Amino acid sequence: MNAALESVRAKRLIFTITTGRSGTEYLAKVLGAFPGVRATHEPKPTFGSAFRSVCAEPAVAREFWLAHKLPRIARTHASIYAETSHLVCKGFLESALELGLRPQLVHLVRPAREVATSLWRLGTIPGRTFGGVKYYLSPFDTRVMAPVARERAERFDDYQLCYWYCLEIEARAARYAQQFAPHGVSVTRIELAQLANSAGVEGMAHELVLDAPSPFGRLRLNALIGRKLNEKNALKRASTFDAADLDEREADVRAALAASHAS
Repeated sequence: MNAALESVRAKRLIFTITTGRSGTEYLAKVLGAFPGVRATHEPKPTFGSAFRSVCAEPAVAREFWLAHKLPRIARTHASIYAETSHLVCKGFLESALELGLRPQLVHLVRPAREVATSLWRLGTIPGRTFGGVKYYLSPFDTRVMAPVARERAERFDDYQLCYWYCLEIEARAARYAQQFAPHGVSVTRIELAQLANSAGVEGMAHELVLDAPSPFGRLRLNALIGRKLNEKNALKRASTFDAADLDEREADVRAALAASHAS
């Protein structure tokens, strides 16, 4: 395990801070078109397999890195390893730093309303449904960074729980940017919409200090840029909300957060 740790320390690592339903699979494919990059979305062993264990006991994250994730990364031959799982930012990054890893972090952002609506349409409700509990944080979890009084959170409807979750990830990105900077870890904010054209992809590559793609890599990018992946439209129910309705629901969540911060 120590050999795996030393091997991975010698690589450049790229991980994400993101909600999910935010273009993570697309980002992995874009990154994989650049030379020297081995980019994956949610490879086994998945962070999701340990997420709830880490929520219950944060120290488990160190064991997951050493016994499971690092040996897998060490077997890759590329000098840059990128993984775009939305779960690494939910309790795994702190132990990564303790182990001496210094990843680049991409804060991949899709508008909160779009993400919350996507989660709601899939029935993936944080803290309330099977998928929502298994993979997402909710205001009922401990150690969240956008705390809300439990009695207030219990009155949230399903959409509001999805929207709260988006604000929680925003809070995590801000906290990690401040907390990790003294350790030499950068957080680069990338809007999903930015990656819908070549100029935006080139801008991201510049910020992440990636080498220019090969001619074959450019062909891959040209075929990929702007494509929508993993939409899951067949699994989604129709949205019944209008903009005014969502404005009101979202304002209530923000008011609950403000009340919690003030108390």
